[in-house]
Amino acid sequence: MAKETNISWAHCTQNFEQGCDKIAPECAHCYIERTLRQQHLEPWGKVYRSKSTWGNPDKWERECAAAGVYKRVFTDSLSDFFHVGADAWRHEAWQIIKRTPHLIYLILTKRPVRIASHLPPDWPYANVWLGVSTGCIQTLNKMDSLRKIEIHPEAVRFVSAEPMLEDISRHINLAGYGWLIAGGESGNNPEYLWDQGDWRKEFNIKGRRTMKLEWARSLKGECDKAEIPF
Repeated sequence: MAKETNISWAHCTQNFEQGCDKIAPECAHCYIERTLRQQHLEPWGKVYRSKSTWGNPDKWERECAAAGVYKRVFTDSLSDFFHVGADAWRHEAWQIIKRTPHLIYLILTKRPVRIASHLPPDWPYANVWLGVSTGCIQTLNKMDSLRKIEIHPEAVRFVSAEPMLEDISRHINLAGYGWLIAGGESGNNPEYLWDQGDWRKEFNIKGRRTMKLEWARSLKGECDKAEIPF
């Protein structure tokens, strides 16, 4: 099937909602701010139900079923599937996810503590991979929260170290995880090195934080030891 996103590890993106809140150091310069402001939407403090995307999964399912293939779908690239602002319609999203088995939903969250109380009654689903985002030592505990969530034997629990703000390789515990994504912070402004200080002060700093290649190499080494894809 045709690839419909520039995100290298997915075939397409599905946004049931847009908008979020900054809750961790990795959020300071999040790309959704640029994207939503181009749509004349406020990116922070409100979650909007998407207006034109809810029919995409059924269309993709028909195409994939006819071709006998599967698509990896990055879910809520412009929000967070488990954000409290999406509670009102998440049950509808779960129904769509359940009836589109040829789509592998990659649900990446910074709110893993909310997952257990917001799963469908017939969980787990084989076509849902749950992921958590962490790019610095102080948020690695989010991986522990996700590790407690049951997943289907055919599914994968994954971690996104993106943006990677420091070397987390000596502190990360990959037990229970089957895939790791890593990358640096995007943006057009000058680079600077994260100082591990008050990350909220960075909201008003124009720039992108440096990711050193040796951090990625060290993290790949840990993935090699754990025998999981990097």
